[in-house]
Amino acid sequence: MRKPTLGRVHSPGLLRSFVEHLRGREQTLIRSPEPWPLLLLSYPTGSGAIAGEVRDAWLHTLPSLRAPVVAPYLDMMSRLPTIVVVQLRPYNICTCLGHHHPAGTESRLARSLASDLGGRLGEIDLAWEAIRRWRPHPLRTTAAESLAGFEHSHFRTALLTVLLHELEHLAYPDHQERSVRGASDEFYTQVLEELLSLA
Repeated sequence: MRKPTLGRVHSPGLLRSFVEHLRGREQTLIRSPEPWPLLLLSYPTGSGAIAGEVRDAWLHTLPSLRAPVVAPYLDMMSRLPTIVVVQLRPYNICTCLGHHHPAGTESRLARSLASDLGGRLGEIDLAWEAIRRWRPHPLRTTAAESLAGFEHSHFRTALLTVLLHELEHLAYPDHQERSVRGASDEFYTQVLEELLSLA
C-alpha cells in the first residue's frame, strides 16, 4: 500500500543499500498450490523469521480462510507471473508499506532470474516493520488490542493484506489505488475478525 504518487520509483536509500550489500541477502522459495505463483522471498541475512511469517501467512493462513473472504483474490492468482520476487526489508525510505515494481524497475535479482528463466517475472517489496506498526482502523484496533493473541493476529493479517494488495497491483496495473485499498481494508477487517475468533 502506498501514498498516492505520480509514477515515482522508490529507492531504498543509499546508506541502507550499502549496509544491505555488506550484510548480504538470503532467498527462500515458497512453492504454492496451483494456480498461485511461486514466491521467491529475498531478505537481509539473519532475518529468516520474517520469511517464515510470510510463508505461514501464504501457505497456511490464506488457504484456511472462509471462501467468501478469499474469493475476491482467486481470479487474480491466474493473472500473476509464475514467479514473484518479494523483496523484504524492515522499512521503505518513502514510508510506504510496499510497492509493486512495474516492468523496468525490477531489482538485479529479478532481472537476472527473468533472463535465466527466459520468462516473465513479477516483483513487489514489503516493509515488514512498517506493516507491523500499521493500524488501518485505529479505533477498532485500540478496542481489540487487549484481546489475547492480538499482536500476532494483527501482524499476520496485515502482512497478508499488504502482500495481496501489491499482488493485485501487479496483476491489474490499471486498477486505481482507491479501489484496491478499499478491497484491502475489507479483507483486513474480515481476516482479523476471523483470526481473533480462533485465538
